[in-house]
Amino acid sequence: MEILIFLAIVAAVVIAELIYYRKHAMENLDLDINVSKPVASYGETIEVIEVVQNNKRTRLPFLLLKFEAPTAIDFLDKTNTSVSDLQYREDMLTMKPFSRHTRKIKALCRKRGYYTFPRVTILSTDLLFIEKFSREYKNDAQLTILPRLIPPEEIMTLLSITFSEIQRRRTLLTDPFSLSGIREYEPWDPMRSVNWTASAKTGELMVNVNASTSTRKVTIFLNLEHYTQRKSTILLEKSISLAYSYICELSLEGVPARVFTNGIDTVTGAPSVSEDSSLDPFVSGTDLARIDLTHDAISFPELVESNIGSASADDFVVVISPRTDAITQKQLIDLKSKRPSLLWVIPSFKGNPLPDIDSGLMSSVFNWEVSGHD
Repeated sequence: MEILIFLAIVAAVVIAELIYYRKHAMENLDLDINVSKPVASYGETIEVIEVVQNNKRTRLPFLLLKFEAPTAIDFLDKTNTSVSDLQYREDMLTMKPFSRHTRKIKALCRKRGYYTFPRVTILSTDLLFIEKFSREYKNDAQLTILPRLIPPEEIMTLLSITFSEIQRRRTLLTDPFSLSGIREYEPWDPMRSVNWTASAKTGELMVNVNASTSTRKVTIFLNLEHYTQRKSTILLEKSISLAYSYICELSLEGVPARVFTNGIDTVTGAPSVSEDSSLDPFVSGTDLARIDLTHDAISFPELVESNIGSASADDFVVVISPRTDAITQKQLIDLKSKRPSLLWVIPSFKGNPLPDIDSGLMSSVFNWEVSGHD
């Protein structure tokens, strides 16, 4: 009889414990998965930060934290991590009442793109490990990995062409209301430009030098249409990296640039377009990072026709396009008639001969060779 009473008490305690944990195990339990910085450079090491907080008196003897992470970041500690189309991370812990757990996992950014951490789940049990409980949390962590920066020496020829063309196209017109300095008089200077005050101080005729009305700007059209029937993306990725590296180098020299591309932004679902010329490559870099090459780009002629009006007549226009078909060349010939300073940069693999180029474009072509193959 005593044994039956004891068993009944044990059963009652177990049932009560189970009922209690069913109701309270997952309440007031917060989980947050985030990254140490929302925008990271290619090749940079960041931290994925997991924070769990138990805001109640109930002890949780076992917690299994599970979340999915993109394969674009490579966890340096692969403990409890499995990889397929995503990385699946599981971390086990125990939580006391009103306790907080924080874990920082270092990860290497190894692929350009825009990423989220879509599914975050916690599994727990009662004290006696009889029943499992789970809860899925909404998570809005986002990570943008910028395109890979190409070493300056690999694009030095392109930069030399650019700066030479910008210097050549500087207009001779000056702004009479903008003074950039004072210099000695030359025989061809008009007398109205003489600065009599400065001349009296120096004892020499001095003239005002007005600033140029031209602004050195570069407009880039990045064509991300597929260049092979197999829809290879290797040269498209190289083109994105080239555009970003080019903008970064221009900004260091004080040359503002903007980029128009027919690649589809994974966030907006529309082509990525610069709002304005800028000396800050971060904005354009973020836009380029979010391009999704799994979506077909809009046609290159549509891109040019929609945005060529935004490019000033004095802009140096650079087209980056690994696609060289007749339709693309026809569009470039038309574009060159409107912007004679056009430069067509063709990313191609070393050792691969260029296709036939229209004679009207030959003087405007720069073949940028990269290693690798499709």
